[in-house]
Amino acid sequence: MAAYLNVFEGNYNPFEALSVLLKNEKERVEKAIKTRGNFNPVDLSKKRPLTIGFAPGDGIGPIVANAARTILETLLAKEIAKGEIKVVEIPDLTIEKRLELDVVAPQTSIDVIDKCDVILKMPLETPDSSKYPNVPSANVWMRQYMDLFACQRGIKNEELGIDFSVFRCNLGTPYQDAKSAGVSLLNGQEEYAICFWPQARIDIERLTHLACIHAKANKSDAVVLNFKDNVIKPDAASLNWAKEYIDKHFPEIDYLSVKPDDFSYTVTQPEKLKSMRGEKTGREFKLTTMVCNNIVGDMAGDEAGMYVGGIGGVGSANISFSQGMFEAGGGTGTRMMLENRGHFASPVAVAKATGELLEFIGYPKLKENVFAAVDDLTREKLVPNGGKNGVTCEQATKFLVKKIS
Repeated sequence: MAAYLNVFEGNYNPFEALSVLLKNEKERVEKAIKTRGNFNPVDLSKKRPLTIGFAPGDGIGPIVANAARTILETLLAKEIAKGEIKVVEIPDLTIEKRLELDVVAPQTSIDVIDKCDVILKMPLETPDSSKYPNVPSANVWMRQYMDLFACQRGIKNEELGIDFSVFRCNLGTPYQDAKSAGVSLLNGQEEYAICFWPQARIDIERLTHLACIHAKANKSDAVVLNFKDNVIKPDAASLNWAKEYIDKHFPEIDYLSVKPDDFSYTVTQPEKLKSMRGEKTGREFKLTTMVCNNIVGDMAGDEAGMYVGGIGGVGSANISFSQGMFEAGGGTGTRMMLENRGHFASPVAVAKATGELLEFIGYPKLKENVFAAVDDLTREKLVPNGGKNGVTCEQATKFLVKKIS
């Protein structure tokens, strides 16, 4: 190994980084493995008092935050008044504060996060890694810190007859940060970009379990497994783990394996999504549930956003068996803010995220109310689109609140 170490110049040593990463992963995975055999979702509708953390975010975050918080507090007004549910703000979780302190999250933020059962989070900017290499994504960190191993993103378009959810593994896969990835020099110039791709079996099992529960709840007897298993070893292992878990714990569930490039092709053709053929039975089944690794799930969820008007119309539920963090599928609208168009940001994604949170804590009918209001907003052509139609976030928010009230 010493011979290989001499190849790399500069401060970044990939082998030292790998050692740190694997040590941390081993500790995390050993803790998670203790839950194996006890994958029982907690019924948060019975947990009182219940604490909801609210993170206003940055960029367009504080602009769309008004819609999310108003909807949340309007629909839960009785429970909040009785003290059964409490909404607390998570302080200092902004790009400015994180860069000032050179941390992924200030301790003041962590102290509040630790007290929350669920979190409603507005968009958070990920720093430019070329300028701030040691400040990774707070979005990714929060999912990892809370052990929210699954991201569920719902895609529904009644006109096209499409209604399915992407279950993305939030843990594993090489997100850029100082511990697991870096750039190394050769002859004084950057020549290598290196990362490591750890994927734990326990994370795929937990993800697959939630996906199968979802499929059965939606009267489906099959799931799609979307992994790049032909060239990426962690994906090949993940696909096998998912199949083995289904065969053992959900023998009644059929499955179909697809590659990300196959899905990218299929997702542009709605008729292909309506019926797929299972590997166990050869029967056709309608797509309701898809299981993916982190990066594949990110792309699949974003691509499928085309069915709901774009990525700005998708909410994301990052969940475990006992906690959840709900957020918009889009980003912080940096260009919109620089061009002074932030007030034209769409509140649709955060409204949907609020609806997902409400369902997660035991209020499925309130979620229906929120999504119905969003449908009305769409029909009335009042969804803000960055200023092209002149509709502001404030106008759209007033419309949504009036509908749900």
